[in-house]
Amino acid sequence: MIRQLHIGILVERRYLTQAQPAGLVAALSAKGYRATIIIPEIHFYSVKNDDWLDGLDAIVARGRSWGLLSLLAWAETCGIPTINSRSAIAGVHNKAEMAVTLASANLPIPHTFLNVTENLASQITNESYPLILKPIFGDNCRGLQVVNTPRELSQLDWRESAALAQQYLPNDGYDLKIYGIGAEVWIVRKPSPLGIYKTRQTDESNVKALRVEQVPTTPMFRELGRRCRAIFGLDLFGVDCVQTVDGLVVIEVNDFPNYSGVPDADEKLADFVIRKARGEKP
Repeated sequence: MIRQLHIGILVERRYLTQAQPAGLVAALSAKGYRATIIIPEIHFYSVKNDDWLDGLDAIVARGRSWGLLSLLAWAETCGIPTINSRSAIAGVHNKAEMAVTLASANLPIPHTFLNVTENLASQITNESYPLILKPIFGDNCRGLQVVNTPRELSQLDWRESAALAQQYLPNDGYDLKIYGIGAEVWIVRKPSPLGIYKTRQTDESNVKALRVEQVPTTPMFRELGRRCRAIFGLDLFGVDCVQTVDGLVVIEVNDFPNYSGVPDADEKLADFVIRKARGEKP
């Protein structure tokens, strides 16, 4: 008789109301597997006591807080398989380091600059505008700012010590998302918050007119997704892209997205996690 697997779901509280990992937990439970949610913000830990790891066959992590990353590293020290690994999440957590990694791998990315905003405003040439400013450790579109001129950038009230500035690449109001679970990839067109912001189409009717839709997966998309996966060592990932006249451009890579628009995503996630927890080739 095969022992029932016990999967730990290590998740920041802010993700509990999102599609993932709730969908994964439901799919695991439907298949007869035990899934325990572990929330770093509300649990208490003593570094001399690793009882919280007892009986876990694998841990799936969604989040990037220092508390979550510390617990993930703790689990790995104890030999428990993790999805994604702490090092893989860290590789895409810092947007500046991620941009350097993508550029070093010769992947197409927008013109990207890193400095304090005062220096960015004085050194970036006019033809590079408009720009998207991003917090180095931001996610879920939090803290993004679109600036159109050096003057606007110099007057921006930026609360962090440095910023990542990327050249804004216009689109049709949609982003292209490459979603990956292991070696499998899917392509989805999603409404772009930046596209809506840039064109000032912010009323509710315009937002609702844009729909999430799956796009046929081509060899080019598949190869790009798998390259990004390999570069960062990710199991569960998303790649944000923009289609330009010169081809696809990678905006950024994320760990464990919501998989919006991917058919049967919950089932596919559960199957992958089960195989990984059993030590099988995913």
